[in-house]
Amino acid sequence: MSDKEPFDPSSICEAAFLAGPERYESRDDEDDLLDIDDIFGKDFGAVWGDQKAYDPDSLTIGKDAVRTPSLMAEGYTFVDVEAGLLVLDPDGKACGGYIGCDLSLDDEHQGLGLGAELVLEFAMRNGWLPTWNLDEAAYSEAGAGAHRRAHAMACDRTFFAAKREELMKAMTLEADCVPALAG
Repeated sequence: MSDKEPFDPSSICEAAFLAGPERYESRDDEDDLLDIDDIFGKDFGAVWGDQKAYDPDSLTIGKDAVRTPSLMAEGYTFVDVEAGLLVLDPDGKACGGYIGCDLSLDDEHQGLGLGAELVLEFAMRNGWLPTWNLDEAAYSEAGAGAHRRAHAMACDRTFFAAKREELMKAMTLEADCVPALAG
């Protein structure tokens, strides 16, 4: 991750945030933008297990991975991995993530605002959402709700400024840890 300015989801409307800006701009009918069905909801253990079976190294947390604290739930941390973005509980154990196109959080960690904050954090770090790359953006009801709340968090300029500050601080620390190349 570079020290570039984080993406601001409030720069686009909520529908564009959920569907993807390009899809939103080229839409024929707003009803065709999203596929919302609870069939897309997955248990975090299943998401983790599937990714572990497919590419176990993609879940490894590197020593230089960008880590930021949750502003919604004390003790929780967001950390980059090759497969996406994980949420670590206060004990440092992965309890959720945005892995591939799957947003999932263990049941015992739900209700704290972590799902929405995870979506916002992913968008700010990457400038896009994984669902934008699908043929049609697909969400469970809970997933769509988390994405809507993430957009609302971005529109809360005080909250967004605090997230931006934490992310910029973490990216600066990462840059400071990268050794200079010998000339």
